[in-house]
Amino acid sequence: MSTHISQSQIQGCVLGAAIGDAMGCPVEFLSLEQIHQQYGADGITDYVLFKNKDDLRYAPYTDDTQMAEAVINGLLDNYNELDPAMQAIARHFIKWEQHPQGGHRAPGNACIHGCKQLDSGIHWSEAGGATAGGCGSVMRAYPFALFFHDDIHKAEQWAVEHSKLTHRDPIALAACAAMAVATVMCLQRQAVDDIMLSMTEVAGRYSSETAFMLQKACNATPEAESKMKNWYQGWAAHEAITLAAYLFKRHYRDSKQAILSAANTPGDSDSIGTLVGALCGAYNGINGLPQHWIDQLERNRELYALSNVIYHFRY
Repeated sequence: MSTHISQSQIQGCVLGAAIGDAMGCPVEFLSLEQIHQQYGADGITDYVLFKNKDDLRYAPYTDDTQMAEAVINGLLDNYNELDPAMQAIARHFIKWEQHPQGGHRAPGNACIHGCKQLDSGIHWSEAGGATAGGCGSVMRAYPFALFFHDDIHKAEQWAVEHSKLTHRDPIALAACAAMAVATVMCLQRQAVDDIMLSMTEVAGRYSSETAFMLQKACNATPEAESKMKNWYQGWAAHEAITLAAYLFKRHYRDSKQAILSAANTPGDSDSIGTLVGALCGAYNGINGLPQHWIDQLERNRELYALSNVIYHFRY
């Protein structure tokens, strides 16, 4: 285990999450059969969706990355005390909902509802739906690990509390806790089996159902990958964190393969890609990501600069 966290790992986590998001974006809602029909036997092997703006051609990400950036900017505003920090994140969420960078990218209803509740004056701890258990908060939980790499319990707590801005169901809280803890441990380069065990244990503090699913991910064999993808399609928070944990364990040494495997899923491919990209990026650093994926990513320079701000701000 390494206690030194490199700038490359922070860059890898931020850029890896956005790359996974962009890679999975065009195949969200497609079955594996449809993916293979459209893109061949190997499915997605590179970016397939591009947009053009100001003479730039880029692979666009989704609301997953937009909201993660809002979390980061909120923490840059205030990361010392919980309530002011959550209020800062709330302000960035409201701004995102009203004037999202690059336009709306098919955000989930729970995220929009929570932002409207925040804008109406509802306290952040009660803004999210009590039964909102989609993956809309876990997809943006990794930044807490970047800010609190030296305090894993704080990373867990704040990730859980932040979920309440939009998602208050226990499965969402459990998924956020597991993602934050896993990302800290990836930054610390801890053993993958230990990471999986800790994800299961921390999830159990909030949702026994989520812990049970993560335990299945711990025990699943490499041969079970296609079954895992069909069982856990990622629309719900506990499914998303379970499949992401499995794919990370399966491919953690190879960020490229992990992201492609996450994109080639029959469910919420962009969110699975975000989670897997963040974990592998934190573990392997930015050098584990293909350079042309970084170069073609939407706003890659801004995200790269943001990762450097985090590093110099907190390391």
